Amino acid sequence: MKRVVVGTAGHIDHGKTELVKALTGVNTDRFKEEQERGITIDIGFAPLALSPDLTIGFVDVPGHEKFVKNMLAGIWGIDLVLLVISADESIKPQTREHFDICSLLRVKRGLVALTKIDLVDPELVELAAEEVRDFTRGSFLENASIVPVSARTGAGLPRLKEEIAAAVRDLSPGRASSLLRLPVDRSFSMKGFGTVVTGTLVSGALHEGEEVIIHPSGRTARVRGLQAHNVPVPGALAGQRIAVNLGGVDAAAVARGDVVSRPGHMIPSSLLDVRLSLLPGAPAPLKDLARVRFHQGTSELLARVRLLGRAGPLMPGEETLAQIRLEKPGLCMPSDRFVIRRYSPTVTIGGGEVLDAHPAKHGSGARPELLDRLARLESADAREAVKVYLEEEPAGLGLPELVVRAGLGPDEVLRLLEEPVVAGQVLRAGDGAGAVYIDSRAVAALEGRVTAFLGDYHAAHPLRPGAPREELRERALKGAGPEVSRLVVERLARAGAVRTTKDAIGLATHEVTLSRDEQRLMEDLEEAFRRGGLNPPAPEELGQAGFEARRVERLIPLLLSSGRLTRIADGKIFHAGALEDLKRRLWALRTDRKTIDIVSFKELTGTSRKNAIPLLEHLDSVKVTRRLGSEREILPPPGG
Repeated sequence: MKRVVVGTAGHIDHGKTELVKALTGVNTDRFKEEQERGITIDIGFAPLALSPDLTIGFVDVPGHEKFVKNMLAGIWGIDLVLLVISADESIKPQTREHFDICSLLRVKRGLVALTKIDLVDPELVELAAEEVRDFTRGSFLENASIVPVSARTGAGLPRLKEEIAAAVRDLSPGRASSLLRLPVDRSFSMKGFGTVVTGTLVSGALHEGEEVIIHPSGRTARVRGLQAHNVPVPGALAGQRIAVNLGGVDAAAVARGDVVSRPGHMIPSSLLDVRLSLLPGAPAPLKDLARVRFHQGTSELLARVRLLGRAGPLMPGEETLAQIRLEKPGLCMPSDRFVIRRYSPTVTIGGGEVLDAHPAKHGSGARPELLDRLARLESADAREAVKVYLEEEPAGLGLPELVVRAGLGPDEVLRLLEEPVVAGQVLRAGDGAGAVYIDSRAVAALEGRVTAFLGDYHAAHPLRPGAPREELRERALKGAGPEVSRLVVERLARAGAVRTTKDAIGLATHEVTLSRDEQRLMEDLEEAFRRGGLNPPAPEELGQAGFEARRVERLIPLLLSSGRLTRIADGKIFHAGALEDLKRRLWALRTDRKTIDIVSFKELTGTSRKNAIPLLEHLDSVKVTRRLGSEREILPPPGG
């Protein structure tokens, strides 16, 4: 079944609520005050089944100027607007403001209901229709149907239903994204159920039993139940108005303006880069850093507007690039439409489109490259936008970060990356959930930093086969994560540019040349470690034996890289042969006993406790032993 959300709009007392009631049988004025005063204060909802495969969800909004902020909370996310204008009063101030809001939000489609025709002569009805045609000329409602109706007599209602059905026939409800996004317009507690929130599901799908997160508070909850138009359903799709029973959160902790989403898919932001338009009828120019009321989704937030790329204020009818600085974090995505109103007096003055929902903070002088970047994002499709984000990140971005930046689901982002990955424009570092995507030019830059660093390192340490891996990461690949660092080194190794060992990385062109004296000293140094066995010489012992500390420091890396010495996790260095002999002795011991404790190990090796503990931990790491409480299980040899 297709479900579409239709929002009313129009001046106070033009018959919006009465018309919805005549169409649906539901009085959307649910508060006692509304019914007593005969005035809509807050948004109301009502379903209408037009056919077995088409259900309309009406969002009825208040028409009074004092409640425009409530109207904004209801009108965002609708698929079609029903502009209600009474035949006896025609165009009025809130008709214009509501119409401007729908235009700023780029509502897809609409039609006009010319109400209260039972109160005027047919000639006045036709005159009002002509005024409406003049009013909507050049707008998204220019070719919309104008349907004269009377909620009291029922005249015109069958035709209005037909026109609504025709208008929504080829609409695609909701936003084209798999990312779950439900802006909350009501939150209340229901006896026997607990917390219930309502809203229009803008994008994605929601199912019973799912865990969700409520932004911007970050509270988590579980979906205990779902209703669409007062009917329990197991799941809901984009474009539906739904009520969600949430477990694990109090109703007071969720408010209008919050957003229900999945954990990790959205992050609130206080900065937004936007394209901003000021209405031609705005009462005054908009100055740089002017304070405004920012409306997006169901939220109203205070903000300041930083104008970009212009010397003076934004004049009525003009547009510009700008940065919105929210006083509290909000939740927006690229391509989101928004409305701004004056801080005081509160009147709608403009709106626009979000270009980047997670930008850096911009100063007063907008750089040309910033303006070029925003212009590129403004004209970009989703794939191009992802490329922009990656080009700006020298260390790449993981899938969760790309989901947040692009405002798309993980599956959609992966599809967008397929083509540039195959083409080699984007490289993937790592696999699975921890994979990082990085622009190929950024990888080339990192490769250049590595080779330059290694050239300097070899010049300073000619007797070392390469730089320690950790030092290389900290100095040449600073800021790059382990996946990207590994990718860069592996690419250089495959290209034959570097040689790698367990502990070091060096340029393939670098050769260590030892003098006879240095060669003899290295052999003597190795012999000292061989004789030491499992009690290797400490630096001070080497010094007492006549080995200069400076020369030992230069030769030890050569012995490590050649595999003749081995450094274990705590930093101690042993002769590789001594460690291999220890493994053989343990495996031989295993024929009589399967475990060994620290005392027996010290007896077996003749080493001190200072060396015994690190040795056992090393044996654990290479799968020769496994810790079992205070003992070690001796594992069988490979293939044994």
